[in-house]
Amino acid sequence: MTRQFEAPGPGTWSLDTTHNSGAMTSYTAQCFTGLPRGFHECLEKYGILLDRLQPAFVHGFFFMQQVAVVGKPGGGPPPKFLMQLMFKIHPKLRARVKAAHAAIESRLWLQDLKDWDEMKDDSISRNTALQSIELSNLNRDELIEHLHSCFVNAEEMVYRHHKYSVGSILPIGRFLDAATRTSGLSPVEVAPLLKGSTPVSKGLAGRELAMLAAAITTAGISKNDLDASSPEQAIAALRAIAEISSALDAYLGITGHMLIGGYCISEKTLQESPNILLARIGDALETQTEQEFDRKMELRIREQIPAEDRAEFDLCLADAREANRMRDERGIYNDIWGAGISRSAILEGGRRLLEEDGVLSKAELTLDASHEEMIGLLKGENPVSEAELSDRRDWRLHKNIDEVPEFLGDEPSDPPPIDWLPIKLQPTMRAFALVMDNVFDEPKEATEKISGLAVSPGVYEGTAKVIISTRDFDRLEKGDVLVTKNTSAGFNVVLPIIGALVTDRGGILSHAAIVSREFGIPGVVGTKNASQLIKEGDTVRVNGDTGEVEIL
Repeated sequence: MTRQFEAPGPGTWSLDTTHNSGAMTSYTAQCFTGLPRGFHECLEKYGILLDRLQPAFVHGFFFMQQVAVVGKPGGGPPPKFLMQLMFKIHPKLRARVKAAHAAIESRLWLQDLKDWDEMKDDSISRNTALQSIELSNLNRDELIEHLHSCFVNAEEMVYRHHKYSVGSILPIGRFLDAATRTSGLSPVEVAPLLKGSTPVSKGLAGRELAMLAAAITTAGISKNDLDASSPEQAIAALRAIAEISSALDAYLGITGHMLIGGYCISEKTLQESPNILLARIGDALETQTEQEFDRKMELRIREQIPAEDRAEFDLCLADAREANRMRDERGIYNDIWGAGISRSAILEGGRRLLEEDGVLSKAELTLDASHEEMIGLLKGENPVSEAELSDRRDWRLHKNIDEVPEFLGDEPSDPPPIDWLPIKLQPTMRAFALVMDNVFDEPKEATEKISGLAVSPGVYEGTAKVIISTRDFDRLEKGDVLVTKNTSAGFNVVLPIIGALVTDRGGILSHAAIVSREFGIPGVVGTKNASQLIKEGDTVRVNGDTGEVEIL
């Protein structure tokens, strides 16, 4: 079957290369209807000159289009005089200018942080309730009803993730602007000041994990004891001790259903990955040294800020550090968790279609069905054949994102210069542009040299493991250098066991950059070609100070 990549509509469509490494499932694509809804709300509230980000899945690959507040997709900005006239007479544009100014004056992101904490509690309650249902006890109709609930929840979780997108990044952009605008410093030099401001990026359920480690220690079991057998055997041995089993259940009650590699239901959950689970436990058994925020670095950077701008720098840094945790929390507590719950229910449906109905030869084929197709299969309607599901699965597993066009439709055009915009809008759009430019990697031609952005300092030598999917996480061992195309917040779970991180994609504010800084391991992102040039088992030197990666 030949698949052509064509634009899903007029305008420019950009391939997302920072959050996903391959094609996603039909079910996941359906859940992303929550994305434009969430983005529309926060973009309007903060006065950003976009109506929404519109997703489209072309043969499973995730493309997005920036939809302007006024005008048709594509074509670029109008001439300066016409744009300035439009800001005076167009009601939507005038409303955006007013909203942008009000958001800056009120520091709206602090209210967003309070609202998010309330919504986070509700997301935890919703996800916990759904995952607590014992799937094997449900009859066929009850399972179908549960699948409906999971689907509605998964879509809602995507919406909740993106509802706070601008509130989570605008204070970061404000900080970068205040730190670099008059100092001569670069975003790479000042981004380390955000280290330590997002605890969830270092690991989830810290209290429960500590209690699990304490129970294991009390039972006289050491890390060496656990390492002496396979992960499956070690987990089974822990399960044989009641106190440890109870503590393990408490930890997995928060983390077990979360995807460990991305946002697609094709990714494994933590409870399906005994080697990663055991690595987290082993890490918790070792003595942890908390790294304090580097005040000396802050003072060195602050001295390079002109005296008249330091009060603004101080305020923007404080706001950025306070709001920064929202970035990873939104994904972890919402769609990474909700999608994992859906995955478990879909695999249960697949098990029944395999063992009870005999209509599928593999339970995991249901992961490539749409929600409606899954329900139809369970009702005996046969809306999709095994051959078609197998074809989708084969495509998803083997089509490389590097083989997909980065843009579909019109050539991308530059946004209007900041100084064309009304004065009250300029600070917001400058901050927004700074963040977007530094989340994604800058386009560059791949060369034989492996280099990228140095996002976390230090030099480390180790064995490279080229991991393209969570299916490959079983190969990771303590101290390896993780080489991958990109990472999501779900990758946080594997960071404690690696010695350094190298990615093809991403900027200084990408998830890969955030987590390498939080864990204090050397990190290089945006290399473009590391996963192609580095081979499995190569010994590599990662220089997080210069951004260079050398194959030894």
